[in-house]
Amino acid sequence: MLFILISWLYILATSSVIGITVNRVLQLQKQDVVITLFFGFFGVSLITGFWAIPLAINLNFYSALFIIVLVLGLLNRKQLVNYWKQFIAEILVLHSFFKGFLVIISVLILAQCASPPFIVDNESYYIQTIKWLNEYGLVHGLVNLHPFLGQTSGWHILQSAFNFSFIYNGFNDLSGLALLLGNVYGIFKLNAFVTKKEKSKLNLAFGLFPLWNVFFFQFISAPSPDVAIYVLSFILIHQFIVCYSNYTKHSFLAVAMLALFISFIKLTGLVFCLFPLILYKRYYIYTRASTSILVLFGSLTLLLFAVKNLILSGNLLFPFQGIDSLKAAWCLPHSIETYFANYMQPYGYHLSPEAYEKASIAFRLKTWLFAPLPHGLFNIVMIGFLVIIPFVIRKFFNTKAFWIIYGIAILNMIALFFSSPQYRFFFPFILGFSLLIASLVVMHKNSIKVLLVTCTLLAAIPMFFQINNRHLTKNKHHATSSQFSLEYLIHPHENSKYSKAYTTIKLGETTLYTPTHVDFFWGTGDIPLPALNKAQLDYFKTYFKVIPQQRTNDLKDGFISKKIE
Repeated sequence: MLFILISWLYILATSSVIGITVNRVLQLQKQDVVITLFFGFFGVSLITGFWAIPLAINLNFYSALFIIVLVLGLLNRKQLVNYWKQFIAEILVLHSFFKGFLVIISVLILAQCASPPFIVDNESYYIQTIKWLNEYGLVHGLVNLHPFLGQTSGWHILQSAFNFSFIYNGFNDLSGLALLLGNVYGIFKLNAFVTKKEKSKLNLAFGLFPLWNVFFFQFISAPSPDVAIYVLSFILIHQFIVCYSNYTKHSFLAVAMLALFISFIKLTGLVFCLFPLILYKRYYIYTRASTSILVLFGSLTLLLFAVKNLILSGNLLFPFQGIDSLKAAWCLPHSIETYFANYMQPYGYHLSPEAYEKASIAFRLKTWLFAPLPHGLFNIVMIGFLVIIPFVIRKFFNTKAFWIIYGIAILNMIALFFSSPQYRFFFPFILGFSLLIASLVVMHKNSIKVLLVTCTLLAAIPMFFQINNRHLTKNKHHATSSQFSLEYLIHPHENSKYSKAYTTIKLGETTLYTPTHVDFFWGTGDIPLPALNKAQLDYFKTYFKVIPQQRTNDLKDGFISKKIE
């Protein structure tokens, strides 16, 4: 916990300098302390991403970033001092209950981050994605080694810039810091409502964000891009509502920049780009002055996203199949691309490709609605929200901004039904709609406090007591919760919950390492590069007739898929 706290202080210091610089580039006079930090996250992720094209995110990068931050800090020292004075002042004016709540939730988030990682994706590609970035940067054709490595998220690029891999192998907790900042943002709004400084239902609704800690906690001990998107989209939607009713340059640019950041983290976040476009058109007389700077940040984001895709997968549109004439020589074989393209949509409906093709639309929807927990539960909740939210909006929030949010949620669901309707892709709207409904039920100060305490206790219980999740999920890797131990007070648990034992496989001119104690198809854990699970290797050899091979003797030059007889 102590080591994670120290790393977070470094991240906050670095991000505040970069965030303040972004504010100055955007010519913003007013700043939100939390949004400024996320601007800093976005700025660092762009710097790191462009560095990773030719070079590794290693000691040289950290030295360069330190010099950049030092120079920018000196140039913006006045703004930096004012920023931290503002942040401290906003903390000090909080009601004593909320001060205590932030202290407790900070400790609990640190404890959860120090505990063993919970989500299985951490073991299949999060760890290895970040390890490749730290040791080699962006590697050509990495998708040929492990298809999931082609997804390299902007969030993992950012984590590679903040994990000090060259001196310590236990920092993997950026999502925990993002959740903490989301809590701070919500508590600031809730405090304004409770103390009657800004007594609006909007502050109450978005101030209740900490109620969702009970769900988020299990996912923050690994760098989950989904958690980042949930926090960022929650802030974006709040700023959109504020700006739509009363334009401010700060709110508009917050919506635009957060939308770009979300899209860079994950392609499914593109739907959030509709929000700044709507504001841009509505307030064109004001927003046109910001066109050039938004084009600059948008172009940098799009360029980096395209180059990243081209290097890693040889396909500008990955994970979609793309256009063959635009693909590089190191792209995935057509048979594997087709397999994953055909698998993606049925997977969202929890059907095999064969069953999906034979099923009627009604049967697909039935299977989707009654999928195993937690998928089926959130699917039903989202459909329920789409039915009842129009009545809630009409009676209690009858402004155009809320109808636009509802309309975009509908568009998002339609798009997902034709691609991959997994609940994590529409969860931001579940989050937003649930907070609106909660604000109609919980309005009294005492009931707010009771609910916050209750949800915090529920979030903390799985950390200290063994919880059997088998009744909530059929995934055996999520069957039990991650528990905190006193030994994690100083040193956090390692990045993987699996043993680092491995064996060596020689394939032609390529040497691979395969884990001996990771018991699922895609799993690699935290073993040396290049890592591949033998089950995956054997499957690809048998069904696709390919094996991964290095393009040259240098791992930085990447991989191709070599056909075998």
